[in-house]
Amino acid sequence: MEIRQLRYFVAVAEEKNFGHAARRLNVSQPPITRQMHKLEDELGVLLLKRTSKGTELTEAGKVFLEDARSILAQMERGAERTKAAQKGELGVIEIGYFGSVSYSIVPHILQLFKQDNPLVDLSLRRMSKKEQVHALKQGQLHLGFGRYYPNEPGLVIEEVINEGVALCVPTSAGIAVDESNWRDVFDMLPLILFPSAGRPNFADATVAMLKREGVSPTISMVVEDGRAALMQVAIGAGVCVVPISMIGMNWYGVDFFQPDALTDDCPVSIIYRKSDTSALLRRFLGVLRSIRQQPDRFAIDR
Repeated sequence: MEIRQLRYFVAVAEEKNFGHAARRLNVSQPPITRQMHKLEDELGVLLLKRTSKGTELTEAGKVFLEDARSILAQMERGAERTKAAQKGELGVIEIGYFGSVSYSIVPHILQLFKQDNPLVDLSLRRMSKKEQVHALKQGQLHLGFGRYYPNEPGLVIEEVINEGVALCVPTSAGIAVDESNWRDVFDMLPLILFPSAGRPNFADATVAMLKREGVSPTISMVVEDGRAALMQVAIGAGVCVVPISMIGMNWYGVDFFQPDALTDDCPVSIIYRKSDTSALLRRFLGVLRSIRQQPDRFAIDR
C-alpha cells in the first residue's frame, strides 16, 4: 500500500467522481483508476462502486476512508514535527545546573525560553561543575549553568549575567550595616565561605573581591553551599557573602546588605560543547542572547 493510493482514494471518496478527483490532485484520471484497482486488489475488498451519478463508497470503503484520513493526518503531523525538530522548535534540551544559580536566575531564564518555545521540553539535572564537564564531553548534556567554570578543551564558557552580591549578618549581632561601615563588620565577626568544592569557585571570588576593597577577614570555616553558610550566619557563627539572587530566600535570623562597591561581581555562565551543532542548542543560545540584550525582560524581582 502506498501513500499516493491513500491520497487518491480520499480524493475520489470526497469528490465522488474520478474526474473531479483527478482535477483536484492535478493528475490525469487513468493513474487514479489504476491505483484504486490495485488498492482494492491488495486489500481484497471493493471500496468504490460506480453509479450513474458518479462514485459511491461501499460499507468497507466507508470504514477505510476513516483510517485513510487518520493515516494521512498523522503523516502530516509527523512531517510538521520533523520540520519543527529540525528548527529546534521541538525536542528535549538536557540542562545541568549547580549552586545558587538555581534559586531564581536559571528558573527565570527557562521560564522565558518556554514562553517562546512551548513544544521544547527541558530536562533539568543537578550536577556539580565537574559532572557537567564530564557529561558534556560524553554528549549527555546540551549545556550547563553555573559559576566560575574552569577552561576545558572543546567547551565554550559564555557569561549570561553578572549580578551583585550581598553581605549577610546575624540579626542577633544587632549591627546596623550601611555604606560607611560594612567593611568594619569583618573586624567584628569571622567570614564563612562557600562552596567547599569545585575550584575555582565563589569562595575564591569572595576572598578576591574583599581583598580588592581592602578587607582581610578572618575565615572561620568553608561550608558545602550557600544554604549551609546562611544557617551558620543565622546562629551567629559569622558573616558571609552571597549572590543577590539568594536574598529572596528570606532566611530567619539573617540581615542582608548590598554594598554599592560589589554590584557586579558574581557572574552566571553557561557551558556547552563547541562542536555541538544541534538545532535545540542553537535555538536556546539564540533566545538566551536575546534575553541578555533586553535588561527589562531579564529583570528579576528580589
